[in-house]
Amino acid sequence: MTGPLEDVRILDLTRLLPGGYATLLLADLGADVVKIEEPGKGDYIRWTPPIVGEFSAAHIALNRNKRSMTLNLKSEQGRDIFRDLASSADVVIESFRPGVMDRLGVGWDALREANPGLVYCAISGYGQTGPRALVAGHDVNYIGYAGVLGINGEEGGRPVIPGVQIGDLAGGGMAAAVAVLAALFRKNVTGEGDFCDVSMADGALSWLTIHAGNFVATGEDPQRELMHLSGRYPCYRVYPAADGHLSVGALEPQFWSELCAAIERPDLADDAFATGERRNEVVAELETLFAQKTRAEWMSVFAGRDVCVGPVNSFSETFADEQFAARDMIFEAEVPGAGPWTHVGNPLKVGSASPSEMRLPPPKMGEHTAALLAELAMSDRIEELRGNGVV
Repeated sequence: MTGPLEDVRILDLTRLLPGGYATLLLADLGADVVKIEEPGKGDYIRWTPPIVGEFSAAHIALNRNKRSMTLNLKSEQGRDIFRDLASSADVVIESFRPGVMDRLGVGWDALREANPGLVYCAISGYGQTGPRALVAGHDVNYIGYAGVLGINGEEGGRPVIPGVQIGDLAGGGMAAAVAVLAALFRKNVTGEGDFCDVSMADGALSWLTIHAGNFVATGEDPQRELMHLSGRYPCYRVYPAADGHLSVGALEPQFWSELCAAIERPDLADDAFATGERRNEVVAELETLFAQKTRAEWMSVFAGRDVCVGPVNSFSETFADEQFAARDMIFEAEVPGAGPWTHVGNPLKVGSASPSEMRLPPPKMGEHTAALLAELAMSDRIEELRGNGVV
């Protein structure tokens, strides 16, 4: 099955999570994504444990529907080959520190001379400009600067690192995919390419739009667990059940009233947004109440009622969830060299076809080098290039 990006070729120079996730989204939508990897090393994600069969589980998760070519950009021959590939490509995505590609002679300015329609996306921690542009960092640093880290955790406690990499995935991966699609749309109208400057710290900060509005309006810093949607109120919290936890999100009056009726506590109907000592009393009572039944027993109580309550699932429960299966967000596909595999699907549903399928298995490092060199009429030079460490 093809997708809306079936005629788009993307050269992916990124490593690890942010770029890998961005190009996964685009590959699932039909783009021909070519991973350009350093000979002998490849994308570092390949060596991240656990290893299943021939592959890293992380590599399998991020690299379906992509091809792999090994190419040494530190060699002049390797840079020449890359320029040839880029001259007919639609998109180049890289995640080096600002200036690296320019120093190699294969940055935006150099590549667009031969291909004015090229979309060039640079993913970096802090962006191509500003005083921290060249500073090293990882997700925890980006969300720390952006203010995201400081608002996670319990009241009075230390900040808690989120269990998912917000800067990498939202600020880097998803933002890069959106930027590339916007630039491709412009190219379709004008014929001109563009430069996409994607900062993971910027992307993390952009997720605080509502928080920022409240800060500007009140002048008060948001506090852990005391924000509107972080556990401040009884109607929007995580409560313990006998075998785990429940998520309660009964913000609107009708949902809270229905919840109070379902748990046979109509006396709490006016306490959805209780504060101070009354809030502590209501929370304590609800914690005691919810802990008396299992999650399944409570979901049976709430069945057919609009109460905005759900279980806090483990991964095994999420993978067995019928809603995600119905949405093709969990699907099965054999990975040669690793065996049967459960994949997380693509959330971008475009048209009637789901992008959640595996057209190509995650590639072995350099698996498609020969085929791509053949497209450049260089088949007769493969052994020479391998001998010189170029591919």
